Amino acid sequence: MKKVLLVLLVVAMVSSFFVGCKPKPQPVTLTIWHSWSGAELDVLNEAITEYQNQHPEITINQLQVPFDQLQNKYQTEAAAGGGPDILVGPADWIGNFAKANLIASLDSYFDAAFLADYVPGAIEQVKFNGSMMAFPESTECVALIYNKSLVQNLPKDTNELVTLVDSITQGDTYGFVYNSGFYFTAGYFFASGMKLFDSNNNAIVNQGDGGVKTLTFLKNLASDPKFIVANDYGKADSLFKEGKAAMIINGPWAVGDYVKALGDKVGVAPMPVFAETGNPFAPFVNTKDFFVNANINDTQKKAAADFIKFMVSKDVEQKFFEKAKHIPSNVKVDTSSDPIIGGFLEQMKTGVPMPIIPEMGAVWDPMQTAIDSVLASKATPQDAINTAETTIQDKINASRGQ
Repeated sequence: MKKVLLVLLVVAMVSSFFVGCKPKPQPVTLTIWHSWSGAELDVLNEAITEYQNQHPEITINQLQVPFDQLQNKYQTEAAAGGGPDILVGPADWIGNFAKANLIASLDSYFDAAFLADYVPGAIEQVKFNGSMMAFPESTECVALIYNKSLVQNLPKDTNELVTLVDSITQGDTYGFVYNSGFYFTAGYFFASGMKLFDSNNNAIVNQGDGGVKTLTFLKNLASDPKFIVANDYGKADSLFKEGKAAMIINGPWAVGDYVKALGDKVGVAPMPVFAETGNPFAPFVNTKDFFVNANINDTQKKAAADFIKFMVSKDVEQKFFEKAKHIPSNVKVDTSSDPIIGGFLEQMKTGVPMPIIPEMGAVWDPMQTAIDSVLASKATPQDAINTAETTIQDKINASRGQ
């Protein structure tokens, strides 16, 4: 009897020992690639430090890649079976990434209760063939960013814009440093009536006269010595921060650094109406998203999803809003009293959703070539837009194996 009691006592002691022990979390290392700099990078670093303090078993490695190289770098390395666990990029990358099976569906990681705290339009923007292929951190579009000490009365249309710029430009101060990149000036192509695709996602950029009208408008601006018109983001960015550009076109991601440089002189408003048609500037409206690499195993995917949940929490999105002027996807972040964010939200009212179909990837280079060739007097607007459509459609056909 004594032996039986002794055995039961030992079993009870051993059982109580294991009940009191929790499994030790296994160490996990996550790698994130992004193109953030300045105020955006400051917030990212702060968030990573906080997350690692909360989860000492998690190590976050990050790599900053210039934006114009980030997409190709990810495509190349992910296609070879590598790449980071998490990528930060815009929604228009989704189509090609999903088609090539380079990103994972996130449907099983974010339930309806979690998604209820996010802007419905932003969640819809990241769905491809019905699946959620990224998580939106913020929404964005380009708008008119101006220096209030140089611009007292905003131009209502592009005719008033030209008059205003001619009156401001003096010495080394320019009225408008106009970024002629297609992403930045697309709002005037759409204001002139140009469409990108038909119902079968084939190119139709030269149908109608919208493309010709906008290319002619850009050519006229470039011929005015009071404007700087160039596909040069860095130049426009630097001149504005130095107080030598009264107006530029840019997005919310840049405003944190502008406020740091110019303080309360920074204002944001919708771009002037396109006088030729009377239609408002209609920029792409896009989301900035977190992608999860399709190559990583389920444990890594779960860890990546947990980190993304932290990055899109109210507290972190509040910091991105306050310090980097991101327009949060989390509806719990109150932006109603911020005039800068209000300017972007006003511009979004006339914007168009960024297409995330794979065919969108065929548009960028041919449309940029059309703009550059007209500005360099190497092609007429009509010839340039005709060439753009042919090139876009050839690229689409090639991607379809036709």
